[in-house]
Amino acid sequence: MSDLAPSRPAGRLARLGISREQLLFWLLLELWVLNAADLLLTHYALWLGFATESNGVMRYFLHEGTLAATVFKIGIVSAGVLLLWRLRRSPAALLAAVLLTGVLAAVVAYQAVWVASL
Repeated sequence: MSDLAPSRPAGRLARLGISREQLLFWLLLELWVLNAADLLLTHYALWLGFATESNGVMRYFLHEGTLAATVFKIGIVSAGVLLLWRLRRSPAALLAAVLLTGVLAAVVAYQAVWVASL
C-alpha cells in the first residue's frame, strides 16, 4: 500500500462510509474551532470581570495582551493539530483527537452555559 493511498474504512466506520483519516480530519477541525470558542468565551468572561484565568501560561500571555494570548493559544493548538495529522496513520492519533475534542467540547459547553447565565 502506498503512503499516499487513503486508509481504508474499517469496522464501524466502514458501515458509515467514512475512513479513519476522514474522521480524524473532522475531529481536528472541530478541536481547532472549539479552541477558538474557548479563547473567545474566556476573553469575554475576563472582560466582564467575572472570571480569572487559572492556567498560569495563559494568564501570562493574557497579561501581555489579547494579541499575544491569541497567537499563543491558536498557535499551540494548531501545532498539535498538525502533529496529530502528521501521525494520522497511528491509532493513537485518532484516540488522542477523540479525547482532546471531547474534553474541550465539555469545557466550551460549560463556559457557554456559565456565560449565558450571567
